[in-house]
Amino acid sequence: MEGNRSIQRSDEQQNLYKALVEAYEANKTILDTYGESTILKRRREDDDQEGPSAG
Repeated sequence: MEGNRSIQRSDEQQNLYKALVEAYEANKTILDTYGESTILKRRREDDDQEGPSAG
């Protein structure tokens, strides 16, 4: 029974790692394609979500 859990956990870790690599590659492609404009737009959107800053 313990062997099955170990195999299942290993499969889950492989799936998570694969998803992480795919997400990294997608982000890298976006940055390579759109460059600085994507970073600046994302930063502005993040600032808008935080609302006005106190001070």
